[in-house]
Amino acid sequence: MCSNRYKVKGEKGCQIKHIDGKVLYQNFTNTFNAKDYFTEKWRDGLRSDNVLVIYKSKQFIKIIEKIEPIKEFDVNLFLWIMEKMTVFEGEKVIVILLDGTEIEAVIE
Repeated sequence: MCSNRYKVKGEKGCQIKHIDGKVLYQNFTNTFNAKDYFTEKWRDGLRSDNVLVIYKSKQFIKIIEKIEPIKEFDVNLFLWIMEKMTVFEGEKVIVILLDGTEIEAVIE
């Protein structure tokens, strides 16, 4: 987000393009529904020497075991597992989960 996009009336403050929220919501939904792909990583985290990695792995496993694949954006789920989403030139999105897992998705 560019907070200075229209700082001066009539003049663009930056060149950031608008990304529709539905695109970001769909990317999150697709990422969550690929959870089986990440399950092995989180199970490996349970054997870590790092207490935080173990805690986060347990937390993520508990979440994914309770929730079936989602059909639409779930704000509570988003807040439980997401750190951020970074958009690159309107072409791809990097989804970063709270455990540091990064997922790259192409914007369609």
